[in-house]
Amino acid sequence: MIRAPLFGLAATLAAIAFPVRALAYPQFQLSKDQTCASCHVSPAGGGLLGENGLAVAEQMSTYGGAPEAAHGKLVGPTWLLVGADFRAGAGLIENTGSHPNAFPMQAEGAAFARHDAWSVYATLGVQQGHNPATYLELREHFVMWQQSPGASEGLYVRAGRFMPVFGLRLAEHNAYTRQFGQTPLYGETYGAAVEYVQAAWEAHVTGFVHDPIQDPVEHGNGAAVYAEGRVNKIASIGIEGRYANSSDDARTAGGITAKYWIAPADLLLQLEGQVIHQSFAAGSSRNQVVSYLMGSWFFHSGWMLDIGLSQFDQDLKVKEIDTEALDANVHWFATSHWELLLTNRIQTIAFGSGGRSSGYALLQFHYRL
Repeated sequence: MIRAPLFGLAATLAAIAFPVRALAYPQFQLSKDQTCASCHVSPAGGGLLGENGLAVAEQMSTYGGAPEAAHGKLVGPTWLLVGADFRAGAGLIENTGSHPNAFPMQAEGAAFARHDAWSVYATLGVQQGHNPATYLELREHFVMWQQSPGASEGLYVRAGRFMPVFGLRLAEHNAYTRQFGQTPLYGETYGAAVEYVQAAWEAHVTGFVHDPIQDPVEHGNGAAVYAEGRVNKIASIGIEGRYANSSDDARTAGGITAKYWIAPADLLLQLEGQVIHQSFAAGSSRNQVVSYLMGSWFFHSGWMLDIGLSQFDQDLKVKEIDTEALDANVHWFATSHWELLLTNRIQTIAFGSGGRSSGYALLQFHYRL
């Protein structure tokens, strides 16, 4: 069992010290469109934007501008899409004392090529490490068949390396449901998925194995299921399940997601809760609960305010090792390519009774080529 004070410190450092791979902003689902696939070429969302996603990027920002790759200068044949993301952060961290920090967070390029119903997707990025041979990583790469080529609805079948669809798919990798749940940073696995997406509902079933080539974050083999239904274009509810078995442990997880769009207030509420049973090869086991509640307010053109509450109990049988976090993030989508993000967190252990509290205030710079 990790001591509570050390656990709180480790959680904070994990949240800010390592490069981050940006996913989609699920805050845009319901508030902008009904599905992630309506804006992204992947049925799971995230990564390269399709035609509708480019239009949203332009409309969403304060100053707009050509949303295509390199501001329209890299537009090629219709069967090929390319792009890149660059992100860095700087600010103040409070754990064993206050100190400034600055670091790179993301540098990766992506390409998507389609021929009729078949397509190939690949993302190549820089990762932190001391071995030059591991500086570059081919993170996501998969082959996909789509029932309705070029559309955002219908049946998809994918095989390759990607994150099994589970939960809200937040871009914020330090949200507890990602950090301590079933979609951790660099948690991509090799697998095959059958997915169906339409405006009223979607479902994703993925079988996966851990990466046998490089040391993975996910060491288990198993399956993940996620299904979501939407009501009147203002609400959704999802159910999720996941099982992974490795030589060290076996994890069985289940949970729910929900979203509610309050159009008159330009406010989106979303939540996720997971219950995790972990059995260790040595013979012991524990039950965990992790949850996240976020409110996103689109208070001005190009601006979004997120207020999030996270909770994680790493063992329900042990007192005063639960952690809580309050997040306040301000996004400014200056143009269709530039985003500035002020992200702030206060983190406690057992609401202050289990150890030293921690936190940070960071300014992130994000550029989408």
